[in-house]
Amino acid sequence: MAKKKDHRRTKGSGSVSTDTRGYTVYRLELPADPVTGKRRHKTFTAKDANKAKEKYLEARKKLIATGVLPSANTPHLKDWLTRWLEDFKRPNVKPRVWESYRSDCRNITNSIGAVRIGDLTAAHVRKLEKDITATRSSKTALNAYRRLSNALDDAVGEGLIEVNPCAHCDPPRVEANPTVILDAGQPVRLIQAASSASGEVKRRRGQNKWPDNAEDDAMWSLMWRLAFETGMRQGERFALTPSDLVQVDGTPAIHVCHELQRYAKGAVIPSWLKAEPVTEGIWMVPPKSKKGERIVPVSKALWDDLSAWASDHELKSGDLIFTRKGQPLTNTVERRRWYRALESAGLPRVTIRSARHYFATQLAIAGASEDARKSIMGHVDIGTTANYTHWNTKALADITGKTALTVEPDK
Repeated sequence: MAKKKDHRRTKGSGSVSTDTRGYTVYRLELPADPVTGKRRHKTFTAKDANKAKEKYLEARKKLIATGVLPSANTPHLKDWLTRWLEDFKRPNVKPRVWESYRSDCRNITNSIGAVRIGDLTAAHVRKLEKDITATRSSKTALNAYRRLSNALDDAVGEGLIEVNPCAHCDPPRVEANPTVILDAGQPVRLIQAASSASGEVKRRRGQNKWPDNAEDDAMWSLMWRLAFETGMRQGERFALTPSDLVQVDGTPAIHVCHELQRYAKGAVIPSWLKAEPVTEGIWMVPPKSKKGERIVPVSKALWDDLSAWASDHELKSGDLIFTRKGQPLTNTVERRRWYRALESAGLPRVTIRSARHYFATQLAIAGASEDARKSIMGHVDIGTTANYTHWNTKALADITGKTALTVEPDK
């Protein structure tokens, strides 16, 4: 057996040796495991010594660039963001969230990615905002600021920098556009318009060309009754199955316990995420947050109609109640039908999300407590629920009218 040769190198740079097969092995020492404290390393093996060395040097260069291995210089921001996305975020967030983070980091890289993180200042953070708002919205700038701050907080935690420069800057100011909701009585007009709105629609080239029929009309009418009467999120409505129609102490209700999400091809599903594939690119996943799983009481009429729909279509307990030609619904299809129904009913062009705002507002007008509203909406914080509540003048007048004083005239 050939004797293994071991050529010592400077501390931390690893070693090179020849194994029993005559292959060249480069060993690269890594920082100790942060949890166990044990030593770690990577090996690069090839029959050709030059190829082994090339793989070793390329890996070492990348590890230095991203801050894994110590260096006299801190990583460039673009390299740190690449590592941050893959190592810090991808294992810990849902695929759609990760895609959003990646988009934010792309905006950051395009603006200040060439700067080393140790050289970043408040001026660079302000430049980022200026560059983005030149062509994009202030909300996009705010998202980029938050993502940069998150990434640099982790850089501080890794010991790569001492201070996060975002701490010395105010976040970009965002003036949110107010959400417009339908007035009382208008949702019924929309639902009635939806029930008789079938027919071919102009579509862009390459889009689905299935014409709607009477059954589609009935489905959308039922879908939007569900939206206005429960405030369920779009993905939660799309994921509804017969098994979610429950009776709690004799009260008809919906158990909101999952949602449909479309993930990009090649999306990495974290091990902790209970995701089940429905069809290509579409997954059944838990609700947005832990509070998202909830019981929402509904009217007997709506519960009966949903049950009848499932029965008439011979759906099994785990089948999707709402589909189109047997396929899961998409945001594009619903949005197209929604705006067509609004136009047909002569109603303002509000978003489909406004149905959730409408429901939250009706809960408040009905006098539901903060805890009840938060629970039914599936929110963690009542402040979020408040953002979904839109008081009109009449509702406020009814409340203030109860506080009016009755003053007897002097005799």
